[in-house]
Amino acid sequence: MEALFARRKSSRSVPASRSLLRRALVLPAAAVVAVPALATEAQAGHQRTVNGSVAMRIMDHETFGANAVCNRSFDLKPAVVTVGGHVRVKAWAKCGGEIRVEVHYKLTLDPNGVVRVTEGIVKFFEGDSENTGDLDGASAFAHMILFPGLSLSTHVHVQNWNEGQPDDKADVRLTVRN
Repeated sequence: MEALFARRKSSRSVPASRSLLRRALVLPAAAVVAVPALATEAQAGHQRTVNGSVAMRIMDHETFGANAVCNRSFDLKPAVVTVGGHVRVKAWAKCGGEIRVEVHYKLTLDPNGVVRVTEGIVKFFEGDSENTGDLDGASAFAHMILFPGLSLSTHVHVQNWNEGQPDDKADVRLTVRN
């Protein structure tokens, strides 16, 4: 009797598990999506440290002589963001004695460990010095959603639109890591 019961049990479970395996393997490729696992609140903690980097190519167009072209790359100071709060980040680079390019954005942290980068804007200043307050162009960039352990980059182009000098420009690549 025990042998009959054991045989019945095994003959029933093998086809069922094979059937489940077949169904799992026959999923169409379009249905397979990789989604990063969200950290639980305990895993994510109530704060995250966000790192990043900025690379800029800035051109100060001159009507006489050579144009000033400056390549600036640097790491951002780590920012600690807490659930329920926010951190504003500002980074800048200067070029040619007349241009300053600033990157501004806001970091917020969801309880599940997801960091949101919002209110992103790149500002282009040109004037008599690199410390000018003469804002001649600005470009906003889209919100970024950073799952724990991941990074994203965005590329932003900004130029001197206010004075009709499109050859005074900057291309900025911002990378943010959660």
